[in-house]
Amino acid sequence: MTNEIEKALKLKARLRAGECCIGAQLGLNDPSIAEIFGRAGYDWISIDTEHAPHTVDTVKLMLQAAASTSAVALARPRKLDLDEIRLYLDIGSPGVMCPFINSGEEAAQLVEFCRYPPAGIRGWGPRRAVYSIDADEYLAKANSAMFCLPIIETPEAVERIDDILKVDGIDGAVMGPNDLSMALGGFKKFDNPAFLSAMDTVRAACRRHGKAMGTGCYSLEFARDCARKGDNLLLVASDDAYLAAEARRCLGEVRAVVPARS
Repeated sequence: MTNEIEKALKLKARLRAGECCIGAQLGLNDPSIAEIFGRAGYDWISIDTEHAPHTVDTVKLMLQAAASTSAVALARPRKLDLDEIRLYLDIGSPGVMCPFINSGEEAAQLVEFCRYPPAGIRGWGPRRAVYSIDADEYLAKANSAMFCLPIIETPEAVERIDDILKVDGIDGAVMGPNDLSMALGGFKKFDNPAFLSAMDTVRAACRRHGKAMGTGCYSLEFARDCARKGDNLLLVASDDAYLAAEARRCLGEVRAVVPARS
């Protein structure tokens, strides 16, 4: 079975080749959710500890569940924090998608937190990360395999996007449309000229620096437009939103054919 390091390296190669890789963000903490999305064929999944009640134990269980699939599972930490990120890497996450990276200095810290010396300051102590790979091989490959994905969620980050993306080891930028649209004065108004301009600014910077361009997509039309413009790291699903939508759809269909009174 391919281990997390090899899966991450393959996903990076696909992104460098310009392939569009489809992801899902998971907030529900049953490990079956990660297995379901992985077996459905998603290329990558983000385990959201920032907005969902995940613990280190549930993150580990989600990583274990995803390991039996082809999906690359990445922890999304609560913030840029050395201790939190190191722990997620040691339990097997091949990198992180980190919220609120607003400067080149913070982007450089993110890379340092994910890499062993001399390229970074990550301390040695992988646990689950080396269950399926020799420790020496892990050390040789880990620095190049770790995903370092800053989430761009503020006007400040957009203004400094070149400083962020020019950092060696940053793999791309993932737009946070909800927070960014709110900061630009129009929550979820994705046709707001200021929001569209910010997207274009980050997209152009990704092209200049040869980095992946990602974003959360909240409609098929938005996803189609992003893919048409060359974005190739798309988050198109959220597990709880999927479940809620399907529950409403199914109930609506049944209510339409089953009378309230028999």
